[in-house]
Amino acid sequence: MTENDFLGFDPQSLSAFNPSEQSKLQGNSLIYRTRPADSISEDKHYRSTIKVVYNVFAPKNSIIEQQSYAMQDENGWFVVVSSLTNNDTSCPIFKAWKKCHYAEKGSTLWKQAAKTEEGGNALFDKRYARYAVIQVLEDKNQPNLVGKYMFWKMPRSVYDVINNKMNPSKESGKASIPVMDFLFGRSIDLEVVPGPGNPGDERYARETKYQCELSEDPVSCINPDGSPLLNSTEQEVLDMYIFKMSKVWKEKNPETRAEMKAAVDSDPNTVELRKIYNEKVIPQIKSVCPNLVEHMGYKEWTPEITARVEKWINTVLAGNNPAIQTVVEAEVVNNVGTASSATVETAPVAETNEPMFNTSNSDDDLPF
Repeated sequence: MTENDFLGFDPQSLSAFNPSEQSKLQGNSLIYRTRPADSISEDKHYRSTIKVVYNVFAPKNSIIEQQSYAMQDENGWFVVVSSLTNNDTSCPIFKAWKKCHYAEKGSTLWKQAAKTEEGGNALFDKRYARYAVIQVLEDKNQPNLVGKYMFWKMPRSVYDVINNKMNPSKESGKASIPVMDFLFGRSIDLEVVPGPGNPGDERYARETKYQCELSEDPVSCINPDGSPLLNSTEQEVLDMYIFKMSKVWKEKNPETRAEMKAAVDSDPNTVELRKIYNEKVIPQIKSVCPNLVEHMGYKEWTPEITARVEKWINTVLAGNNPAIQTVVEAEVVNNVGTASSATVETAPVAETNEPMFNTSNSDDDLPF
């Protein structure tokens, strides 16, 4: 099987289930947001039907576990995706955090990383998120999005449901169900329930709940215009495959299941479906689907971003607050946490520079 043989793709091989295989990623703004504030329902619950699908360009990297830092300097807030996304601990921000975190408790350096409730400055604002590609199948709140492939910040509750189906424990004896497959995966009925209060209230966002239900039967993706991916003849081939594979997915005995799966794989109908998949379905989806690996997550920082991060780190390690001070010449705080001499310029933060991550009034649809 080749890397992009989706018909034979093993759902358990996702890099999200195998952290050592995480790829290099970079962020993108094409995000599907399911905010209760945008709901047209009287109860303000956001309801939609989506399909979480494989990354058509690199199926193993279909769920990207992104780690980033939000930082503030004299020019305002900025966010960078860390190489920690790749399990690469050489990230300079992470190394600076360790230097502060493991400094002598109560020292100037220690306070830079310590939480505010501990008397610290909490300057290292690290963020974690899982991203995947979804297709919007139904959304009365944003009907213009129906049919589109987008990126989605996946809530833990939805991830757990997918993980349980696609990556069951060996002890369970259950088959791995290809929930994210384009042709015979499952759809998700999503219901986003806001916390108490009104939009803008802290608890309204922080206590948002994400409820989801997988469809019992396979559901195919559609073209962006709502038309089916397959014609009637091709659909018959798919239906026959699903009929045979349904028995495989329901089989409890792993050895019997493997024998049944091998028989289906060698069936002429499956050979025909693989041809349809590789010659028609995948090219169609690639033409309309954004590349998760290229557009979400970590990439090498530009020289400008690198310089800005280095300046921020130098200011922090000099015992100063980058939001109000620019270090011109500064020595790193020594090992016992006493700040060395430094020349600084004070620079007030412009009032228009709002944080990109504001937990009390965020435009993000996740409270974490």
